[in-house]
Amino acid sequence: MDGPTTRVQRALADLSAGRPVVLTGDTAASDAHLLTSAEKASVESIAFLVRYGSGLVCAAMAGADCDRLGLPSMIGADRDHAGTEFTVSVDAIGPGTGISASDRADTLRLLADSASTPEAFTRPGHVLPARSAPGGVFGSRGPAEAAVDLMTVAGSHRTCAYSALVSELDPTAIADTAEAEHFARAHGLGYLSIEDVATYRRMAELHMLTQFTFERDSVHGPVRCVGYRSDVTGAEYVTYSIGSPTAGTAPLVRLEQEDDPAPHLSQNDSIGVALAQVAEHGHGAVVVARRRPNSLISADTHGDLAEVVRECGYRSPALHNFPPESRTMMWHIGLSISARHTMPFAHGNSPAPFGFEKPAIVGTVVHGDQRGRELGFRTANLDLEDSNSVADGVWAGRCVLPDGSTAIAAISIGRRPTFYGRSGIRLLEAHLLDFDGDLYGATLEVHLHNWMRGQVTFASKEELVAALAADVVRTRSLIAD
Repeated sequence: MDGPTTRVQRALADLSAGRPVVLTGDTAASDAHLLTSAEKASVESIAFLVRYGSGLVCAAMAGADCDRLGLPSMIGADRDHAGTEFTVSVDAIGPGTGISASDRADTLRLLADSASTPEAFTRPGHVLPARSAPGGVFGSRGPAEAAVDLMTVAGSHRTCAYSALVSELDPTAIADTAEAEHFARAHGLGYLSIEDVATYRRMAELHMLTQFTFERDSVHGPVRCVGYRSDVTGAEYVTYSIGSPTAGTAPLVRLEQEDDPAPHLSQNDSIGVALAQVAEHGHGAVVVARRRPNSLISADTHGDLAEVVRECGYRSPALHNFPPESRTMMWHIGLSISARHTMPFAHGNSPAPFGFEKPAIVGTVVHGDQRGRELGFRTANLDLEDSNSVADGVWAGRCVLPDGSTAIAAISIGRRPTFYGRSGIRLLEAHLLDFDGDLYGATLEVHLHNWMRGQVTFASKEELVAALAADVVRTRSLIAD
């Protein structure tokens, strides 16, 4: 099924191969752009951008790379007005004038070369660098930020060439989303939106920072309190959980407060009332969002709520008072939404409740590249289709073996970015903690119970091994025998 994950992964493959992709804006009327890898810029790819683009070839760059190459902001640049902070334009020093597709490809490759120095360029020139905002698309929903984020996720140099896509219906205008998607299909190009990039980063990364976690007694028994802070929005959340998150269908109730989000429990306030109704079900949680004065609900807010639900670890919650956009984001990041589970809830004007389930993944164990054995963590590997909506990351779960027995497993889903960036084959790797038999060719049924963390590119094997060891410890604590 074509969704944000599929569109982004298709774009990553194309960019890694040096092919152009089409990027649409965050609204249907926003300008569309053509992107291509600066590191792999060729005469053909840049000629394509010049032919169908506005003629202005830009280079989306991280701020650190702009500083390293001595690229100050253009005089009079106003990010608040233009949405993008352009630097002085450049050409690579060479025999050409700098304006040809060949010359601009040379300039782009040099901008993407970590060994380049400021002296390698003349100023002004025919390539216009654009400084990406800190935080990427979470700092600004612009084409430069989306382009740098994509190249970073792809495991390539983060500099990316881009140009606004000119409308074929009105050559005096820039193509909108509908026309850009038609253009992409007509030319056999992948396409995606800036919001797709933000959604993919929510799926693949962890942006909720745990501020505290402890357990306290209440009239309903032990209540586990966990505080979070979003490094995207700065918003704070507290979850109050009763019972085990693996006990089956569980209600999750969303509330908002303007006061301090510290975990104070009272039988009479809105949290206490909601928690009492959760307790009647036997298990579940109340999610409290701190509402700051004059704050607006945005796509990033819905991303926060989706991550909080994922962090709660419930396998099949019924969601109460969560906005539809938040439930959609949960589905996009790999939480399979289902309307089958409902529970009457008397508090507030709650919308129709929804729940999510994590389906079992069934596949045949295939031979890997022995990376797990090399690191001391043997894994059973299953090929995973790119279209599979399960979120990349590290999970705690169980595997059903061919003889019907089960084994606790730390399960990694992704492309092994430490070794292959984001261009590797997407695999499910299950490290069965108390099993050392031979499973090659066997059919394995994998159940994902708790999402633990996103995929991370580690600087060394030693850091990766330490993280894997921590994953094993956390898996044992989360999955009871």
